[in-house]
Amino acid sequence: MPIPHSTTAHSTQESRPAALEVGDPSPEVRLPDLMGEEVSLAALEGRKTLLLFWSPECSFCQQMLPDLKELEANPPADAPKILIVSDGTEEDNRQMGLQSPVVLDHEYAVEDAFGVEGTPSAVLVDEEGRIASEMAVGAQEVLKLARVG
Repeated sequence: MPIPHSTTAHSTQESRPAALEVGDPSPEVRLPDLMGEEVSLAALEGRKTLLLFWSPECSFCQQMLPDLKELEANPPADAPKILIVSDGTEEDNRQMGLQSPVVLDHEYAVEDAFGVEGTPSAVLVDEEGRIASEMAVGAQEVLKLARVG
């Protein structure tokens, strides 16, 4: 079971957008990576991308870290590209040793735009920038979605 990504209230149910549905255009993702360079989801168009919502402090995320590293090292043929949307410090995120790009969402703007309520969670975005899956919640569901694409 995922845990909330923050104990600090950063949004309320009333302020959340309507839930995204498969086929909807993906909200824009523009966040700094661990080097301070801006990453845009639009720049990833042309390939399926798994947006993985993550927190270095989340015990469920830490438990799935070895499986995620194995998936990065030996991805299935049709596996989506992974973009990790994380909170935490640059250093905490670097220490995880992930190969996939990590962007920092300290304000939870992207998580809120996608309706994320806890970590780990993930959603697929297709080659055309549209939502391609329901939100996967919890390590097992996230890894299943990452492998199937």
